[in-house]
Amino acid sequence: MAENVLQFHLYKNPNVRQPYHWTLNVMQNGEVICTSENYVRKEDAKHSMDLVHNHGGDAKFVDHTDES
Repeated sequence: MAENVLQFHLYKNPNVRQPYHWTLNVMQNGEVICTSENYVRKEDAKHSMDLVHNHGGDAKFVDHTDES
């Protein structure tokens, strides 16, 4: 994948108890490819975003769909 094609977006919804969440979007078309859980604190949302940003490329794929 070309450099700088993905972008994180941080959101706040003040009408809910856990107002912060982020999405990971394709810059060219805005498609959301990942959404976080909701967080009470902005710092926690940013920390989880940093974890995905810094370590997501090292993740291994595990398929649980064939398990009984």
